[in-house]
Amino acid sequence: MLNGKVKVWDREKGWGFIMGSDGEDYFLNIRNLRTGQTIKQGTRVKFDTEEGQNGTQAVNVTIY
Repeated sequence: MLNGKVKVWDREKGWGFIMGSDGEDYFLNIRNLRTGQTIKQGTRVKFDTEEGQNGTQAVNVTIY
């Protein structure tokens, strides 16, 4: 599990990017955020990664 911070978040579209503690950016879709949690730019999160159709994406994202 990686740690990171939400770098970009578009609430209306439901997607954004997380900057991981490893310096990489990971795509985030609202469906990969734990139910009931609300994020915004700058929110600290922990997450797993998964190879998607368009590259590596964040999954199992939760606020910490």
